[in-house]
Amino acid sequence: MQSSLTAPSSAADPADTVRERIVDLAREASYEVSARDDKGIDAAIARLAPGTRVSVTWLPADDDDNRVIASRKLRDAGFEPVPHIAARMVTSHDHLQHLLGRLCDGAGVTQLLVISGDVNQASGPFDDSAALIASPAFRQAALRHIWLGGYPEGHPKVDQTTLDATLDAKIETIRSLGMTPGVITQFCFDADPILRWMIAFRRRNADVPVRIGLAGPAGIRTLLRFAAICGVGTSAKALITRGSSIARLLSETAPDPIIRDLAETSAYRELQPMGFHLFPFGGLDRTAQWMGSVASGAFHLRGSASGFQVTE
Repeated sequence: MQSSLTAPSSAADPADTVRERIVDLAREASYEVSARDDKGIDAAIARLAPGTRVSVTWLPADDDDNRVIASRKLRDAGFEPVPHIAARMVTSHDHLQHLLGRLCDGAGVTQLLVISGDVNQASGPFDDSAALIASPAFRQAALRHIWLGGYPEGHPKVDQTTLDATLDAKIETIRSLGMTPGVITQFCFDADPILRWMIAFRRRNADVPVRIGLAGPAGIRTLLRFAAICGVGTSAKALITRGSSIARLLSETAPDPIIRDLAETSAYRELQPMGFHLFPFGGLDRTAQWMGSVASGAFHLRGSASGFQVTE
């Protein structure tokens, strides 16, 4: 049963159907891959449309060479690389200046995703993403678009009021630098917290692009493990409650119920500009293949009004 937030609009006209919305959102989806995941990068090149945004994650085992090489490979293949910059893992102002120079000049990077970094102790002078953005190193002429993190289910260490105020301040800083801000949210397994967060965000920031984080198709045990690692909250319970028994733990799931709920919401037009960002926990090739089928319209809406079924 749908909540008031996900209830479909009765005013949707024939040219703006739920199917068309789903297809449009799927075609514009962005993805992410780790810097040393050669298999994932090759899958992106083989599966995704040229111009697709592909984030390059910042993992502790990766070094700057890995990040630059992965970004260059994606750029050379016709994609838009969006490397992560983790504030607490940058060791110095010189490190940041040098890395951004290499990414912009050597790998053709024009967009970044700036995060604080999932470590308790900063390795250098930057304790959070706000401090990173304020650095003179971000005055790179090539940089055009800076993405920030959003948290539909909140953050385990920061209250919601502080999260909202900090995000809004970072957006204004990015604008003051002559760049375009955007938000990529943490993945979530239920549309309701996403919609509540989006509605509140749109009241404060009417035109900032938002990409809703979704976990790509994967086994439920895998998704629950990543949910625990990433601090995803109560929506993870939806992975189990969608099924009828504990056997659900042995099955696989895809984000189609969330996608359909977001496409059907009566607030759909007010939430634009909105897109999807896929976290490929089951592998980028698998995620890109599934989303590619959705983008081609190879799916049918389930009569139960719960998600849809990909047909190829």
